[in-house]
Amino acid sequence: MSIADAGAMDVDVDGDELAVADIPGRGKKRSLESPPADDGEDSATSTTSDYDYWKVSDSGEDDDHGTPQPFTVNDFPRLSSDHFEQTTTLYRYPGIYLRGPSPLSLFCAFKDYPAQFPKGSHWFGRQYRLYDESEISVNNDEIIDCSKHCHCQPTDLLQLIDLKISGYLHTQPGPAKIFGFFAARDKIQPLRNYVYRRGMDNYEAVSVKRKMGMARLSLTGPARGICITSHALLEFELCVRAEDPPEDEAKGDILIKGCTEIDNVYETKSFVRTGRLYGEKCGLDVKFAVLVNAVQATVDVEILRAPVCGLDLKLYAKTSGFSDVIRLFEGVAEAGRRLSSVVAVVWRSHLDLCIRGSSVDNGLSQNLPYQEWKCRFDDAGYHGTVSEKVDLFDSVTILAKVTWKAVETRGD
Repeated sequence: MSIADAGAMDVDVDGDELAVADIPGRGKKRSLESPPADDGEDSATSTTSDYDYWKVSDSGEDDDHGTPQPFTVNDFPRLSSDHFEQTTTLYRYPGIYLRGPSPLSLFCAFKDYPAQFPKGSHWFGRQYRLYDESEISVNNDEIIDCSKHCHCQPTDLLQLIDLKISGYLHTQPGPAKIFGFFAARDKIQPLRNYVYRRGMDNYEAVSVKRKMGMARLSLTGPARGICITSHALLEFELCVRAEDPPEDEAKGDILIKGCTEIDNVYETKSFVRTGRLYGEKCGLDVKFAVLVNAVQATVDVEILRAPVCGLDLKLYAKTSGFSDVIRLFEGVAEAGRRLSSVVAVVWRSHLDLCIRGSSVDNGLSQNLPYQEWKCRFDDAGYHGTVSEKVDLFDSVTILAKVTWKAVETRGD
């Protein structure tokens, strides 16, 4: 069963129709007395409407669907990738539509397909060339030549917004050390288009909310826009690193792996949805937007000038009038650092960009002030580049550039 056929779920439709208020001014800069709270649970919400427009939270509050209460680690459904369990048992599970995001069917990974069946008979093996683990990169992405005649056209694009582990019983002290990958494949070039990729030694340490077993993963932008004219595939394998395992044991345990297909067959308007995959050890909550008639925006940010101690930087985006915040980067950046992300935007709509920054604390225990800059880039099209030079504060200068591009051309 695809997500389009699933039961009730929270859906935002037609972002441009919803975004009438709280429109940020172009190149607007302001000072914040303290860093914006991102953990939600222990922080009071600002009453400033301009701040609320860019509010982000790790509290999991958007996963609380009221009564009945959401699943906890003690009663979380745990299912294998067996086809019957994922297509029948899952959808009959009591409260499955009311106690969490609408379910998505988890299909086994291509390499785990039963040996008695030919590899080509995997549900998605041939269509998405799952036997090929090559990745899409900027170098092998198609270059569109419109010097004599423009062949560009908008297409439906998939934008990943948020990725959370759910229902994970984390028994080790401290954060969970997550590694592995999450990628998308589409019909244009069915190679892996990574939005999360970490090796065992480059794990991400994430805080796990013990009651709900929730942990947010830090997504990166895809190499190019993800086409979803009819369907797109999500493929993943996420693991947790073990603490000091014996030499003869594995250094990591698989949390969840496999694939699922997202479809856009009966949709005519852009929307945002959240779906949940149920595995044996945890779930995986995927929040995404499907943008009808869209192009891609490549957001390039270069730190031209920054304090010697570094810049605590947060880079956020919103697309096509939807209120959902897309986290492009959160971390420490030094002068000379370049960041690049791809965001899907409805053709002739707009992209909102927010940059927040402060000097790195360096252990001085000071409540260092943040500066914030916001800008709206209008008229998303097939071509063109718009750039803004931002003097965030005295010692910080940032160059922000947005380049529009069509993902698909007529005749593809």
